[in-house]
Amino acid sequence: MKKGLFVFIALLVILSCKKQKSVHNTKYNELSNPSEKKILPISEYNTDNPEIENIKRPEKSVIRNSEIDTINLFGIWVSDLDSPHADFEISKNSFFIVDYDGDGDMPYTLNKNKLTVFYNDFIQTGIVTAKNKDTLKIKWSNTNNKTIYLRFK
Repeated sequence: MKKGLFVFIALLVILSCKKQKSVHNTKYNELSNPSEKKILPISEYNTDNPEIENIKRPEKSVIRNSEIDTINLFGIWVSDLDSPHADFEISKNSFFIVDYDGDGDMPYTLNKNKLTVFYNDFIQTGIVTAKNKDTLKIKWSNTNNKTIYLRFK
């Protein structure tokens, strides 16, 4: 009888450990919109807010009526030269966030001097001023000051 009780307790322990192990394999970084089949990046703005839906993003970047010389705009930019990596790269194809979890390629629109970047779950807009080939100023809508970017070497 003691041997049967011991086997029963051992089975309970093994089964309970298996259940706990499956809990540790649960992924907590879920999609903003779980009905979507494609995994899209989740920004720091809503990592803990799954109620925010994925936004509608354009298929590709669009440049219209640009007042900005794109030769001066396209490139790799950094706001702090002591940073170990750049902030972003902008090309005719995308606004690439250098240190981003997931796919850093974001479509954007440039209409005159208004830059609109389409992240997975929010849209960021800014007014662009390119002074020369090595300096770029953007007044992002969520800040009071212009951010000065320097070409990353």
